[in-house]
Amino acid sequence: MRAAMTQQGFSATVSGPRRWRAFTLVEVMASVAVLSLILVILMAVTVQLSNLWQRTSGQIEQFRGARMAFESLTRRLSQATLNTYWDYDNPTTPTRYVRQSELRFLMGSTAALTGGAASRPTHAVFFQAPLGLVDDTRADAAAADGLANLLNTCGYFIEFGDNEAERPRIFGLTIGAPRYRYRLYEFIQPANALTLYNFTGTTRDYTGRDWFDLDAADRPAHILADNVIALVLRPRLSAQDADGAPQFTDYGYDSTATNSDAALNPKNQLPPIVSVTLVAIDETTARRLENGGAAPDFGLDALFVNAGQQEEDLRALEDNLIASHANYRIFTANIAIHGAKWSREQGD
Repeated sequence: MRAAMTQQGFSATVSGPRRWRAFTLVEVMASVAVLSLILVILMAVTVQLSNLWQRTSGQIEQFRGARMAFESLTRRLSQATLNTYWDYDNPTTPTRYVRQSELRFLMGSTAALTGGAASRPTHAVFFQAPLGLVDDTRADAAAADGLANLLNTCGYFIEFGDNEAERPRIFGLTIGAPRYRYRLYEFIQPANALTLYNFTGTTRDYTGRDWFDLDAADRPAHILADNVIALVLRPRLSAQDADGAPQFTDYGYDSTATNSDAALNPKNQLPPIVSVTLVAIDETTARRLENGGAAPDFGLDALFVNAGQQEEDLRALEDNLIASHANYRIFTANIAIHGAKWSREQGD
């Protein structure tokens, strides 16, 4: 029958067990080498990404305090008020009505405003705002309940020094090592301890600066942010207020002063706009540049003196920071003063 099937064209094939070809030792070693190289590359990329994320998140965290301080400063600065009114120019022999105010707005070089203190670089501002903050430890605190619009004297300035006030004290001893840093301070005098009205002159001009004392041991000031090295403040007129007139050429502004140019006369007026620039470094930079009680030299003494050179001075400060290998951030904004009602009606 097998012969018959063959003759009819049929055939049968019997297959044995199938054999698979194995990897050689060289192929296995090459595969392991390639896999190891891929793993090394992935590990290096992961480490770099992790370091970048930690460095970036650390810088964001360190500059968060400066950013929050900048927002707090600009928010309260926009609330400044003079509560102006029109009254006789002279109570005994009046000749006309003039703009009057018992409140103050003072801005300019901190060294000039506070007697030339070298530890307070760049600028400062002091004003009154209806914040309604009171000192609860005083006996008259209860009388201020429900009076949310009471006036407070506010101020902002840079100061270099130790953080002794922040460190804990046990049995009268300060614990911890000193940290000398530039810091942004907020000065807020409680409404029930306001001293502005103690310095009224016979002409109703508060020409003195005793209504804030930054050298007093009990000054109502607290640290708003560490490692803020510069605060630059400049008064400006809006386009509508200027109406073709020149802008202020000085950083300083005093609401008790008189300018012969009625278009720029600050007498009992608020600046419509204040340009605010804040420069901060990170803690890593501050720790690296720390030299005991000596302040790092960023050339601040020679900068931000002439308002016409503000952009050049800011670039010079950036060059100094880059030369010091500092990580820094610059915050800037033009803040509109809500209570400003600029007028040229009073020219003296």
